[in-house]
Amino acid sequence: MAQPQPRRDEAAGMAQGKAPAATPQEPIKYGDAFAVKGELAGQPIAPRDAAAMRSAEASVPGVQVPQESGGGFSAGAFMESAAQYNEAVGAVRPGQASDAAAKHGVNVTQDAVPGGRIVTEFVAGQVVGQYAVAEVPAQQDAAGGKVAGTEGGAGHGGDAGARGGPAGATAVKRD
Repeated sequence: MAQPQPRRDEAAGMAQGKAPAATPQEPIKYGDAFAVKGELAGQPIAPRDAAAMRSAEASVPGVQVPQESGGGFSAGAFMESAAQYNEAVGAVRPGQASDAAAKHGVNVTQDAVPGGRIVTEFVAGQVVGQYAVAEVPAQQDAAGGKVAGTEGGAGHGGDAGARGGPAGATAVKRD
């Protein structure tokens, strides 16, 4: 693997016995990772934003976030990684929320479509993730009746914000 070559000004400084100046690492901002604009695009992804998204994702009934089901993309999982990086480079503090997410919230909606649902994830009203979830046929017992608890999400319903979820996390089901 090739090593990066020092720039001319760094090479001159090294020849004079000076160490190259440390370049500060840039945080991962919403605009770097998602197709967002305005105030949100320039803000670093913060730990509390990520926690709010994960809470909202977990509160959508019957939805398995793609990251946990063997691959795919989850906005919450990416946001967690980005927030950890941003903490490591000193761009955000542990438990910090971005201004836009704190002001406008984080939520997840699902819309019924033939054969399943479309799940859309938002930060400050802007889409940061969207994916389809196929409808799972209900399992039947030997007598032909539905087996209890097989319709997705038993025990996962509700509004994360109403339960005190972080930074205004909510989940909305639209039929």
